[in-house]
Amino acid sequence: MNRRHRWTAILAVAGGLCGLGVACEVSEKPPSGHAREARSELLRDLVASREKMPEPPALQAQHKDLRAEGDPSAAPDQDSPESAQPAASTLGLVEWVGNDELLVRDTGGVERDVRIQPDTRFLQGDRQVSRRMVEQGVQVRVAYTVAQGEWVAREVELVRKPEPPPEEGAGGALSESAPK
Repeated sequence: MNRRHRWTAILAVAGGLCGLGVACEVSEKPPSGHAREARSELLRDLVASREKMPEPPALQAQHKDLRAEGDPSAAPDQDSPESAQPAASTLGLVEWVGNDELLVRDTGGVERDVRIQPDTRFLQGDRQVSRRMVEQGVQVRVAYTVAQGEWVAREVELVRKPEPPPEEGAGGALSESAPK
C-alpha cells in the first residue's frame, strides 16, 4: 500500500509539471493589429504621463505664434455641433506616424495627436509630396483646425528632414588615403 501511494504521488507531480509546461508554452504567432494598437496607446499614455511640463515662457511664445498665425476672419458657425475653430498652425517634430494620425512634439515640448484626412495636403517647399515622406524625426509645420476637440490637419509642410547619423571614421580615412 505504501508503494502505491508513492507511485500515485510521483505520477501526480509529473502530471502537474507537464500541465504547467503546457500552460507556460510561449505562443509563436505575432500579436494582432488590435493588440499592437492597444499596446501603442498604452505606451504613449505612459510616456505622456512622465513628460515634463513645458516652461511658461515656451507656452507663452507658442500661444503668441498661434494667435499670429490664426485666421481671425474665419469664425465658426455657432449653430453647427460639428463646427471647427479657426485655422492655426504649429511647428514641431514628428514623433510617431499612424495610418490616419501624426504625433507631433511642438516647440514648447507638448505632444499633440493630429488627425490626417484624405484631403490633407503634404508639401515640401512649393511642391506637393507624398504622405509617405512624413516619417519620425521630420520637422513639420501643421496647419490645422480643431473639430470636435481634435486637431485635424489641412496641410502638413515638411520643413526639414532628419539628418542621418554621421559615420565614424569611414569618411576621413578614405579621403586621406585616396590617390590624387
